[in-house]
Amino acid sequence: MGQFSQKEKDLVFFNFSKNGESSMVGIWGWVNSMLNLSTQKRLFIMFLVVALIPLLTLGIISYDQSSKVVNGKLSNYNHFAGEKIKTQLDQILEDMYFSAAEIEQYLRDNTSVNLQHQEPQTYEDFKEVDNLQRLLQAHKKSNIRGIYIITSSGYYYGDYDFIIKEFKKQDIWKRTIWSGDSEMGIYQPSHLKENQVDHVLGLVVPLKFSYGVLNNSYLLIETDIDDVYHLMEVLEEDLQSRITIRNELGQAIYHSKSSEADSADDILWKENTSINNWEVEIRVPRDKFYESSQVILKMVSIGILFAFILALILSYVFSNQFSKRIFKLKLAIDEVSKGIFDTKLLADGKKDEIGKLGSHFNRMVEKIKQLMEEVREKESTKREAEMKAIHYQINPHLLFNTLNTIQWKARMDGNVEIGKMLMHLTKVLEKNLDPTIELIPLKEELQSLQHYFAIQELRYGKNFTFSLKMDGHLEKGLIPRMTLQPMLENIFFHAFEDGTGTIGLEFLETLSYFRLVLKDNGKGIPPEKLELLFTRPNEKGRGGIGLYNVRQKFYIHYGTDFHINTDSVVGKGTTISITWPKRWVDEDDKSSNQSVDCG
Repeated sequence: MGQFSQKEKDLVFFNFSKNGESSMVGIWGWVNSMLNLSTQKRLFIMFLVVALIPLLTLGIISYDQSSKVVNGKLSNYNHFAGEKIKTQLDQILEDMYFSAAEIEQYLRDNTSVNLQHQEPQTYEDFKEVDNLQRLLQAHKKSNIRGIYIITSSGYYYGDYDFIIKEFKKQDIWKRTIWSGDSEMGIYQPSHLKENQVDHVLGLVVPLKFSYGVLNNSYLLIETDIDDVYHLMEVLEEDLQSRITIRNELGQAIYHSKSSEADSADDILWKENTSINNWEVEIRVPRDKFYESSQVILKMVSIGILFAFILALILSYVFSNQFSKRIFKLKLAIDEVSKGIFDTKLLADGKKDEIGKLGSHFNRMVEKIKQLMEEVREKESTKREAEMKAIHYQINPHLLFNTLNTIQWKARMDGNVEIGKMLMHLTKVLEKNLDPTIELIPLKEELQSLQHYFAIQELRYGKNFTFSLKMDGHLEKGLIPRMTLQPMLENIFFHAFEDGTGTIGLEFLETLSYFRLVLKDNGKGIPPEKLELLFTRPNEKGRGGIGLYNVRQKFYIHYGTDFHINTDSVVGKGTTISITWPKRWVDEDDKSSNQSVDCG
C-alpha cells in the first residue's frame, strides 16, 4: 500500500475538520433556533416533552407490571385450583380407604357377624343384619354417599336405595370381577333409586376370607364428588383449561371435553395425589392464559394515544396561560422599579406557583410601603425625641456641681442621710444624663439600680426586698439605658404603700432574644388602666411618661421586633415582661455561665 503525501494528509484533515465543524454548526444552529423561539413556543415544547417522556415510561411500566400481576394471579389461581382438586381427592381417598380397612378388619373376625342365611329369615338374622347396617352407617365419613356389602349370590347389605342389577352394569364392577382385586373409578350413579348427585367415586374391595355367608363378597364405598367436578368445571370455563386425572396405571379416569389437542406451549400444572398416586394434570392454552395481557396492552395503547392528544391540548393551554401571567408579572415589576408602589396584580384565584408568586409580589409591595411608613414614623419619632431632649436639656456639670455643693453642705451640717441620698442620686444620674449612650450592658444598668435602691432604702427604710436572677454571661447583653428605673419608680409610687413589698427581677435568653421579667406583690392594676400602662399619657395629665419612654426606646432601637406583656391581679401584684433581640458588648466573651442571685 502506498504512502499518502503531506499535501493529501492536509486535505483529508481539512475535509474532516470541515465536516465536523458543519455538524457542530448544525447542532448549535438548532439550539439557537430553539432559544430564539418565543416563550410560549418554548414552554409548549417543554411541556409536551415533559408530559410525553413520563407518559410513555409510565405506560410501558404499567403494562409490564400489570401483565406480571395478572399473569401471576392467573398462575396462582391455576395452581390453587389444582392444589384444591388434589387436596379434596386426597381427603376423599383417605376417608374411603380408612373406612374400607376398618370394615374389612371388623368382618375378618368370624364371630363378628353370625348370619345363618344371606337373606335374613329368622329373628336372629334380622338382628345381625341390623347390627351390620349400623356398622356400615357408622363408617360414613365426609362426603361418603353409601357403603354396601354385595354377596356372591347378588344379595347386598346397606342402604335400601341401591339397585344391584344396575350397578353390575358399571365398568368398575366388571373390572373388579375380571381382575379379582380392588378397583376404583368415577361414574354416574344410575343404580341409586333417589339419585341426588351427578358423579360418585367408587371403591370395590373383594372380601377374601372363607367363612359364613359373607365369603367371597365385595365391599362397595361410594363418595359424592360433585364438589370436585364443580371446581373443575369452573376452572375449565374460566381459563378453558383441560383437566385430566389418571390412576396409578396411567389410565385416564377423567378428561375434560375439549376439541383442542395438547400443545407443547400450553401452560402446564401437574401433581400426584398422596394416597394412591393419581396424577392431576391441568393444561391452559397459552393464548388464553395471556389474553388478559393483550387486553391490557390495547388499553394502555389507547390510553397513551388519548393522553398524547390531551398533552398537546394542555401544553398549548398551559403555555399560553403561563406566558401571559409571566408577562403581567414583568410589567408590574417594571412599574415598581420605577417607584410606582400602588401597582397590584389582580388575583386570578389560582393557587399554583405563579398565583402564589403574584400574591407574594402584592404582599412584598405592601410590605415595602409599610416599611417606608415605619421608617418615616421612626424618623419622626427620633426627631421628636431629639427636639424634646434639646428642649429639656440640662447642663450636667451645673447639676452635678449643685448636687455636690448640697451634699457638702449636708455633711457640714451633720445630715448624713441627705448626704448619702445626694451621693446615690448623683451616681444614678451620671449615666442617665449622658445623651451619647443609647444601649448599655445589663451590668451597668444593674449598677445604677443599686444606687436607686439605696435612695429608696433611705426614704422608706428596709421595708422592701429585691431579688435578681441572671446567668453571669448575660451581664454583657445590651439594653436601652434607663429601662428598669422607670418601671421600679412605678412600683414604688403606685404599687407599694410606704415602700413595703417584694420585687423580683429575672433575666433569661432564648436562641435569638433576651427576656426580662419584673414582678411585685403590690396593689395591682385594674384591667382598664393596665391596657394604657405603656401608652402615651394625656398631654394635660401627669405621670406615665417614664413607661411610655421605655416603650419608645425599644421601638427606636428594634423597630417592631420586641414585645411588652403586662399581667396584673388587683390585690396580688403585677408582672411585666419585655422580650427584645440579643445584642452583645463583646461577641467573643460569652463563655461565663455563673449564676447571679441577689436579694
